[in-house]
Formats: sequence, C-alpha cells, structure tokens
Amino acid sequence: MTTPIYAPLGVLVSMYPTFMGSVRTGLQTLVGILLGVALAVGFLLLGTPNVLSISLAVGAGVLLAGLPRLGAGRDYVPVATLLVLIIGGNNADAFSAGYGLQMALGVLVGLVVNVSIFPPVVLDVAQARIARARDILIDQLDDAAAALVEQWPPDHEDWAGRRHVLDDAVVEVRRSVNEAAESQRANPRAYRRSRHRLLADSYDDLAVLESVTFYVRDLTEVLAGAIWEGPLNLRLSDGLREPMERCLSATAGVLRVWDEGTVGPETFTGADKSLSALTEAVAATQSSDVAALAPGGAVALDMQRILNALRGRLLPDSKDRDSNVHDG
Repeated sequence: MTTPIYAPLGVLVSMYPTFMGSVRTGLQTLVGILLGVALAVGFLLLGTPNVLSISLAVGAGVLLAGLPRLGAGRDYVPVATLLVLIIGGNNADAFSAGYGLQMALGVLVGLVVNVSIFPPVVLDVAQARIARARDILIDQLDDAAAALVEQWPPDHEDWAGRRHVLDDAVVEVRRSVNEAAESQRANPRAYRRSRHRLLADSYDDLAVLESVTFYVRDLTEVLAGAIWEGPLNLRLSDGLREPMERCLSATAGVLRVWDEGTVGPETFTGADKSLSALTEAVAATQSSDVAALAPGGAVALDMQRILNALRGRLLPDSKDRDSNVHDG
C-alpha cells in the first residue's frame, strides 16, 4: 500500500485560479494517472520489470501523453507508469489502487477548498486591459495626427511601426476577457447580475476594440506609405494634411471620453464635423493622380468606420449610428 504522500499532491494539482479550471485540471490529471497505471499493468503482465521494459513503458507513456484534450494530465501518464513499475513492483495492484485513490481524494479536497474560499472573478484584469488598449489607440491616433502637421516628412516614425503593439494589446484583452468568463463559471461570487452585465460589456468592448484596431492599423499603413517611400507608392496632398490631422485628433478625443466614462450625445460632434471637413477636402481636391488622392479617401473611410464602431458601442440607441457624417 502507498504511503499517504500523494493526496497533498492531488490537492496541489487541482488548485487552479478558477473553479472550473480546477475541475478540468483535476479530472485531466486523474485520467492521465489512470492511463499511466493501465499502461504499467499491461507491461507487468509481460513479466518482471527490467531496464528495457521500463524504458519501453515510459516511452509508450510519453506517446500516450500526446493524446488530444488530455491537457494537464499528459505529464502524469509517463510518471504514473514509472511509479507503478519501480515502486509498485510485485505489489503493483495495491500501489496502483492506493496511488489513484489518494490522488482522487486530494483533487476532491482541492475542489472543496477552491469553491469554499470563493475564487475571485477576474473582471478587474479585463477592464485594465481594455483601458490599456484604448490608451494605445489614443496614442497611435495622436502621434499620427502630430506627424501630419510636423515638418514634412516627419522626423519621428516610431508610430508607423506599432502594428505588433496594436495587435498584442487586442490579444491581451481577448485573453483577459475569456479568463474573466472562465472565472465566473460555477463561482458563488459571480451570481450577482451586475457581474454578468460587466462581463457582457467587456465582450462588447473587445469587439469594438478589435474593429477599431484593424482600421487604425490600416490608416497607419496608408499614412506611412504616403509619407515615406515604399511599395504602396502613395502621396498625400498638402491640402489634406490639416483636415486629416483634425479628424484623427477628434477621434482620439472620442476614445479618451470613452476611457473617462463621460460619454454623452455631444461626444461625437467634433469628430463628425472634422470627418465631414476631411471628406469635403478630399472631394474638392482636383487631381488626376490616383496616388495623391488614394490616401485621403482611404483614411477618411477608415475614420468613418472607426466612428461608426464607436457610436454603435457608446450610443447604441442612436438612430444615426449607421453613418457618422452629419451636417454641421
């Protein structure tokens, strides 16, 4: 019979930050142990363990550990096989039973402790990641706007190479929101309706941030292609730089108001007017040079889509959210 040392190990493997994560990890661990024990018993039926048979058994355990969806249990398949063959020996049946029961008891105790102390609902982390993503978008729009009115071409170009920063921010938000959703499952702390509403809002924020990030990344590439020589071969008309700067700055202001939580009907007024001015400037530009007109039209379209996405999130009851170009 095994000494009572595996029950504490079972407690440890089942202590996951979320209750459902603990359940999943504990069950996967037990499945991995059962697979390892079954494999070891199979090799014991072939004869007394020796160096060759133990090596083959552990190798087979490593292969079994590659089964899909085994998760945390994959590490315990070869370990359980090795323990049964080396420690169990002639008493493999008793050792296997004791080993499995102790681990199962430990997992059960771990789950009881986990749910008893009410694991936290990690919504705060998700909200912090959302705020950080907004700040990154605000900085990107502000820096791009500043570049448009600097000495041409601008001296600094770090804003033009932030594609990965923008993408990583959204990935962090998505991961944090999913973790927050996981932390609510079967969690007594999550039964309050306000927490479910906050999680739903977080998913809505994530969807908007993904859209806005896509369009900000697109307009960044367009502006970079218009400022510096590159494969896009674009040129930005001088008459579009100032209205474009005002439009980017005003849109960054909308994001800033969202971050501050002071959204109102007037939130989009300045951005709408600046977008109308940019659109009019693009239409008024007389040029047969497509390379000179394309950046203005592309940026104006991206800004319209950004404002549409923000309006749908911040003013969901607005009848005009399908278009953010209003008469001034």
